[in-house]
Amino acid sequence: MPNVKLPTGIDLYYESHGGGEPLIFVPSTAYSGEVWKPSQMPLADSLNIIFHDPRGCGRSVAEQQVYTIEQMALDIVALMDHLKILSAHFIGHSMGGRIALSLAQNFPGRVKSLIMAASGSGPAARPGSDCIPGLPHRLVLDMVEMGFEKFIYDEIVESDTFFTKDYRDKNHDKVEEFFKLAWATHAKLPEFIHLCMARHNFEGTHRLGDVKAPTLVLIGEADTIGSNHIAQSKVLAERIPGAEMKVLKGQSHGFFWQAPEATNRVILDWVKTHSAR
Repeated sequence: MPNVKLPTGIDLYYESHGGGEPLIFVPSTAYSGEVWKPSQMPLADSLNIIFHDPRGCGRSVAEQQVYTIEQMALDIVALMDHLKILSAHFIGHSMGGRIALSLAQNFPGRVKSLIMAASGSGPAARPGSDCIPGLPHRLVLDMVEMGFEKFIYDEIVESDTFFTKDYRDKNHDKVEEFFKLAWATHAKLPEFIHLCMARHNFEGTHRLGDVKAPTLVLIGEADTIGSNHIAQSKVLAERIPGAEMKVLKGQSHGFFWQAPEATNRVILDWVKTHSAR
């Protein structure tokens, strides 16, 4: 797919696959749309799945130097206008969930349903020192000590953040391959810092009650490393009206890639259930 120049000030790369109900994927911090391939591509047999590279990532180029979560949500609204999609289902992973949440809070008519996958709503929903606004101390310290590429490599390959230890021990080659896939179009260091600043300056917790779309909070039972997404997911489930929470057994932050078949079944069942809107 070609890039498209949007009125929000971004030359945005996107892909659209399949047909039927539109499902827009919003990736985690600094990841491009490439991370959904091939793991989520089978969903294109039943749905119109739409991937994109958020500003600062992959093949998208933004005019502005400062990024915000709200700004990245507006990019998606502009993409929907370009594609003539009045409303869609959304699935946001980690920071991508914050972007999808902002869109659901500010453009409720554009959201048919929402899946908050291993995500949160801002510092107010975080436990411990992570509730302090601004870049977390551990993020800055680890990245300075390790260096940028090693920091990302450690998060994906050597820690329990994305993949459980048991899975990594048995599937080291697959984990390495995912790192190579993600790193090839990962945001560079300057853009990564902008994205992290956007992530940690967003606060949507006070407006969780404004979410009108049916919402599924999807989380791996072992996703407690770093900012503890289990705790953040509980806040989402408690404060978003009518939200449902599903805990994936034996999974951590990267369940899309550790258990793609099971994850895709959950996604497809949810979208089909809420496609009458």
